[in-house]
Amino acid sequence: MRARIFIATSTVLSLMLTAPIAVRAASVDSPAAVTAAASASLPANPAVAQDVTQLLRDWSVIKYQMQDDKAQAQKMRDLLVRATDLQTRYPGRAEPMIATGLILGSIAGYEQNAGSLELVRKARDLFEQADKTDPTALDGAAAVNLGSLYYLMPGFPIGFGSDSKARKYLERGIAISPNGLESNYFYGEFLSQQGEYERSAKVLAHALEAPVSVTQPVWDAGRRAEARALLADVRQKLVASN
Repeated sequence: MRARIFIATSTVLSLMLTAPIAVRAASVDSPAAVTAAASASLPANPAVAQDVTQLLRDWSVIKYQMQDDKAQAQKMRDLLVRATDLQTRYPGRAEPMIATGLILGSIAGYEQNAGSLELVRKARDLFEQADKTDPTALDGAAAVNLGSLYYLMPGFPIGFGSDSKARKYLERGIAISPNGLESNYFYGEFLSQQGEYERSAKVLAHALEAPVSVTQPVWDAGRRAEARALLADVRQKLVASN
């Protein structure tokens, strides 16, 4: 039942929109990224990869190493300027679209005001555009982000949430990046929200088996900590239900 009010939804956005796949896949240490690049509709562009990787490194520092929401929101708005510039410099590339959508969602989560829903809608539109442009970009980050948005947002008339769409996009993200930390984390979280605890525990355990990212250590440490905490919670629920 979607009885969540908007302010609660916006609170979780800063936790939810954490560059699913994008942070890791933009890194050269990701085997799945090589596979994705090989099958992408656009040829690999080292300049795009370098610029997006640096942008997402800075994003990770803001998210995981800063504590004040107001300061984080301002830093994210600074990143938004850079992300928008990347879209202009690399027209038609999905990677900058994904990064910009990620930052918009993060701003919405930190600011939690009347304009937050509009920012989230803009993020959704960018993810959809990126997904149509190149669904394999950044290991399917567009699909995973869309799936996350659809299950965390409230439904009509407040928002656009849809559990069926969430499952579709998250499962497509898993198909693109079956061994990814982020694809499995968010799918595991969704399954937990659906009460599918046994399956959720397996997916989250698999997420933690992903190779550690050398080029994105801040993101990797932060996401793994969240994955471990969620897995522990899911296992407690499994025990309680038996």
